[in-house]
Amino acid sequence: MKKNLNSGFTLIELVIIMVILGVLAAVAVPRLGNTIDSSELSAEEAVIGNLRSALEVYAMDKVVENSRKSFPYNPFDALDNKSRNDLNNKGWEFDGYEINHYRNDGNRVVWGYDRNNGQINYEYNDYYNDNDSSDYYYNDSSGGQF
Repeated sequence: MKKNLNSGFTLIELVIIMVILGVLAAVAVPRLGNTIDSSELSAEEAVIGNLRSALEVYAMDKVVENSRKSFPYNPFDALDNKSRNDLNNKGWEFDGYEINHYRNDGNRVVWGYDRNNGQINYEYNDYYNDNDSSDYYYNDSSGGQF
């Protein structure tokens, strides 16, 4: 009895499989990019929301201490040390005027901080990779432009 050593896939079958995988990849990759962008956006909204809450708690603590509502010079000072260090290690910084977040794709999102009233407002988004100065806006859940 002779064994058939020619069993296996033909070249045409392999080419068809490669075409099918290429089509699937062409559909999946753009969706993955949108998912990453929307997850970064959601994470930024969560961080800014937590920062706003921490600033209010800080201000209320100052009312209890000296009967005067005040906010810190650096909004990250309203956070505990662990949260502050985590954010600083993940691309968040305060430059004295603005809160900056450097995204994984190299873009920078900027929020203005007013230490007189503790307000944080979205300002703009820099596109460092594209050398494009256009901005885009979206609304956050607190009603401000984000």
